[in-house]
Amino acid sequence: MNKERSVRKTVIQSLPGFWGYMALSTALFLLIQLIALVPSILMQQVIDRFIPNKQIDKIVLYIILFCVLPLLATIMTTAYRYGLAIICRKLGLKLAIRGFENLIRQPVAYFDGENSSELAAHCRKESMQYITFWMMDIPQLIATGLTGIVVFAYLFRLHWSVAILLLLYFPVAYFPSNRFANHVKSLMKNIVGNNAAMNQIINDTFRGIKSVKSMVLENVQIEKLKAVNEKSVAIWSKVALFDNLSGIWINDFSDALFSGVSFGLAAFLTVIGKMTIGNIVIVLNYCSRFLTIAKKFMITNYNFKEQLGEYDKMFDILTMETPFSSSRGFCFEKEIKFSDVTFAYNQERGDILKGLDLSIKPKEWLGIVGASGSGKTTIFDLLLRFYEPQKGKITADGVEIQKISTDSLRSKIAKVSQDTFLFPGTIRENLLLANPKADDVELKAMMEKVCLTKFMARLPKGLDTDIGENGLLLSGGERQKLGLAMGLLRGCKIILLDEVTANIDRDSEEEIKNVLLQLKKEQDLTLISISHRVDFLKDADRIVVLENGRIKEETTYQKYKTR
Repeated sequence: MNKERSVRKTVIQSLPGFWGYMALSTALFLLIQLIALVPSILMQQVIDRFIPNKQIDKIVLYIILFCVLPLLATIMTTAYRYGLAIICRKLGLKLAIRGFENLIRQPVAYFDGENSSELAAHCRKESMQYITFWMMDIPQLIATGLTGIVVFAYLFRLHWSVAILLLLYFPVAYFPSNRFANHVKSLMKNIVGNNAAMNQIINDTFRGIKSVKSMVLENVQIEKLKAVNEKSVAIWSKVALFDNLSGIWINDFSDALFSGVSFGLAAFLTVIGKMTIGNIVIVLNYCSRFLTIAKKFMITNYNFKEQLGEYDKMFDILTMETPFSSSRGFCFEKEIKFSDVTFAYNQERGDILKGLDLSIKPKEWLGIVGASGSGKTTIFDLLLRFYEPQKGKITADGVEIQKISTDSLRSKIAKVSQDTFLFPGTIRENLLLANPKADDVELKAMMEKVCLTKFMARLPKGLDTDIGENGLLLSGGERQKLGLAMGLLRGCKIILLDEVTANIDRDSEEEIKNVLLQLKKEQDLTLISISHRVDFLKDADRIVVLENGRIKEETTYQKYKTR
């Protein structure tokens, strides 16, 4: 089963009413198409019967119907498209959410090599387009095909030769057009990649606008965008060529050829008495309609193959399996243990941890120090199961953490980092993400604990102050303190502190250290902290020194300070 079929199956299974909506769409469009066929028959009747017999009343009635029926079809078409647009939006959003769910449940390692802008586009825009294709394009194609059968049958009834002639249009138009479509399908995959690269450059530039300006990188980013754009233009020129060739072949050459030959054949049959003048009117009208129907099949086939190239990544997202998560709960009463753990983010760059052995006890404050790249933050990444070790194992009370529910594990471990990510919105909204049940008293008490009371007093809106995208309206130290407050609000028994005082002055560092020490005693917390400032680890129970991915020594603050 190819990816498109698998996605179609996923869509049908996950979207209630899919077949019902599709059937309704087909039926309504078929009715509109059949109504549109009636005026030509009315015209033929007026020409062949009522005019020769001078039946004025019938002529007036049929002319009124001739005018009213297209208006009715137009009203029905408008209502049909309006209702279908709402249905497509509803189902498209459900499919987009399904893709987002699949993505967000992937391990962190998946996102290391992925383009965030590209993933966002696949979750939203392309999901909507795909649903529109199945809810609108395909039903219209089916209805149009059924209408084509009616047209063909009527033309065959007038004279078999006209109907058979029109059938030849399919092989003449289809094979060249299909060949062009296959070329475009492969080109569109490259277009999607280039568009994602352009979006990423733009997003990264505006997210890091201060760095871009401070390093005078405006022209560098512009040139990057131009380079990717030039590639897109080169590919689009080929797509445009095939689009034009397909259009010329279907709309101009094949259409003109078969319209002319059909008219000539109908004229000849009229001369020899096999048809009437009114029949010629129907032949001209219905041949044009039949060719329009045939062209719709060709164009839909062409567009679908072109879109398949665009949807390729979306198909991967919608059909990817989400990692299995155990239902076993996390328990830490005795020991968390790293046993002979070896890990590399990228094998080409070598191992970060090399046979690491580390034991963590409940209620202790463990300090981790070492040079950059020695593996300090990697220990946190592995403990939270952002990544899996290539060798060795990590256990909690003897149970491998791979056998423990990730939700249970992460709900009991809070990580506070120097590069705290904050969501757009207010201070209150970010704090409530950590603990939705916290009231204003708890929130303000926590802000006081992390030394943000004076800061809060300067804010006219207090907790309801907007902090901007990723907290850009806050200073680095304020972001870090707010991140610490969020970590502590979660009420976890294990707190991972990754350089939490890196952007904070010495006085604030001392205050926060005392707060942590007090909370550790009051709530029996286990603190594991990485810090370049060894004085922050003054009250740590023990300190391990990392070097080249291994523990070089285990010591205390006093011994480490006097080395």
